[in-house]
Amino acid sequence: MKNPVQKPLSLLSLLVSALAYLALGYTVPRENFLVLTGLFGLLFGIYFYTLRSEISLKTGLTFAFLFRLLLLFSVPALSDDYFRFLWDGRLIAAGENPFLHLPDFYAAGSFRQIPGLDEILFNGLNSPHYFSVYPPVCQFIFALPTIIDPGNNLLGIMLMRGFILLAEAGSVWLLLKLLKTVELEAKKVLWYALNPLVIMELTGNLHFEALMIFFSLLAFYFYDQKRYHFSAISLALAVCSKLLPLIILPFLFKRLGLKQWIIFCAITGFTCVLLFLPFVNSELIAHFSNSLNLYFQKFEFNASVYYLLREIGWYFYGYNQIANLGPLLSFITFCTVIGLAFRENKPVFTELPKLFLLALTVHFLLATIVHPWYITTLVALSVLANSRYAIVWSALAILSYSAYQTKAYTENPWLLMFEYGGLFTAILLEKRYAFGLKNPEFAAQKNR
Repeated sequence: MKNPVQKPLSLLSLLVSALAYLALGYTVPRENFLVLTGLFGLLFGIYFYTLRSEISLKTGLTFAFLFRLLLLFSVPALSDDYFRFLWDGRLIAAGENPFLHLPDFYAAGSFRQIPGLDEILFNGLNSPHYFSVYPPVCQFIFALPTIIDPGNNLLGIMLMRGFILLAEAGSVWLLLKLLKTVELEAKKVLWYALNPLVIMELTGNLHFEALMIFFSLLAFYFYDQKRYHFSAISLALAVCSKLLPLIILPFLFKRLGLKQWIIFCAITGFTCVLLFLPFVNSELIAHFSNSLNLYFQKFEFNASVYYLLREIGWYFYGYNQIANLGPLLSFITFCTVIGLAFRENKPVFTELPKLFLLALTVHFLLATIVHPWYITTLVALSVLANSRYAIVWSALAILSYSAYQTKAYTENPWLLMFEYGGLFTAILLEKRYAFGLKNPEFAAQKNR
């Protein structure tokens, strides 16, 4: 029996969410951890309530995009990566290769009269001593705002956010299509569309995982339609947004067969080469590889398994073993993915999102750095995999922002334990009860 009070209460709670998004987008700096977590806690509380309510799919999606549009004019408050986006874009618009020189090179030369490059933008960079690591699809989008007005930071942010909004709309549309394929109800798309971390980190904080998610889902869609050439091109676009979707390729081997798999990989690789072609020079590979190596061997944030191994390394060797542990854990991830691919007994489409979710989960659990926005990809895959643990992780990941309370970015080990303790608890509960609830639909989906 429907509760006549529930629908008005759901709508009221969504309006409260709108106010919370406005506060997060326009007034709360990431250093204000207590207010930040309070607002996110409120948003996730309403999110979980809404998912269990009788709100219609149309109403849920309307509010999902309203929340995103409310953030259109905001300057990202929880991330300063956008400074590098603007920097790289202005280099491209000026005919410079963003992979060729460090930002220091331009700062030392009084910014070489490049429109839009100045001391303010340079001082905002969080990695002025490292080469750019953003693949070409992102770089093309970075450059477009500069063509209109190279000195207007807010305009640049808004125009880049426009592409993210389009990608988000496309992802929701594709999820609705793919949910039919995996025989799940359409309303499950709200798991992704209304998720506060997804809304704030992608649209709000301008992270281009939105493009990776869209193109990965597009690759799934074309694959399901048996339009494999288009699927391969879409996967290349996903890889050239973020490199992670390469993990999908081993899982296609049994599904396609050797000959078709080689053709698929060749099309993906050729498309990637074409996209990188405008940036190719003798130093591109060295500089890009150097930045990726630094990512695996120097940076650390919000890790789990790595932090445990790091402490063991400190105990036995007396110094941080990240230079060895980073590549080792990456190799273990690679071996795990290959093992999962070749041990698979049911190489059907419905299993593909589940395997991609599992592979990325292993990758993030073994990674040296796990920013909150990384989890958004898992949330999207959870919709198709009918899995809930990544939803729990998305709610807990915001605890990692406690590090920004100090200038040294000191992490709180107790909050890390709470985050990952909650995640592993959710994984264990889901394995038996589908996030702690006897859920016949989940059990039926597992047995299909």
